Amino acid sequence: MTAQLAIRLAKQGLQVAAIDCTGQDSLKLHFGLRPAQPLGLPGEVVPQALVVLGVALMSGDDLQREITHGTPASLASQFPPERVTIIDVASSDRRLMDALMPLATVHLCVLTPSPAAIATLPLTDPGKPVIELQRTLFILNQLDDRLKLSRDTSKFLGELLGDKLVGSVRRDEAVNQSLAMLQQIGRFAPSSVVLHDLAALTAVIAHRCGFVSDAPDNAPDNALAGAKADALAGTGVPE
Repeated sequence: MTAQLAIRLAKQGLQVAAIDCTGQDSLKLHFGLRPAQPLGLPGEVVPQALVVLGVALMSGDDLQREITHGTPASLASQFPPERVTIIDVASSDRRLMDALMPLATVHLCVLTPSPAAIATLPLTDPGKPVIELQRTLFILNQLDDRLKLSRDTSKFLGELLGDKLVGSVRRDEAVNQSLAMLQQIGRFAPSSVVLHDLAALTAVIAHRCGFVSDAPDNAPDNALAGAKADALAGTGVPE
């Protein structure tokens, strides 16, 4: 999810960086890089070798140190305003999420069509109803229309979240196959339904964030304007 969103925004001519803060160090695999490939840090000049498909890939280690030893100003300095920075944050890392939210244009919360995803919705921001979270948008990932539970969950979330549910991405085994082959999904399976779904999703998110002026045909009416700052992707599922 994070990788394809970054790649598609870069194709629109935006300066994009993707930072892996999940602790799994797996984001780079979705760009076709090997597990041992080191990444740069947000405050460094990124070597050209680490710019893949127009996206600067970075490690989140420096952000964790800034939260522990730095100040809000030093943390903000990691994100140049002319760049779109997509930060992949583990869903369990509330400390990092709380530190980054004041700097974020939008928080993207990725759900799967499962009872666990619905049960944990109140934990998105404890104490606040999800429909009142101003900068949080939801994405349904790994949707499988062949399964009744998947269809019912999609319908329920659509009714509950309204236009906060900005899109869904269908399940495709080609994603895992491309990872096993150390290839980017767009090269391994260019006809994958995942790519079609993510193209539509990226158009909606770009409009909501104010990166483009014209709304896509399937965009909700109320656009969330914002500068080219940071987009947070809190997800525990494959990018």
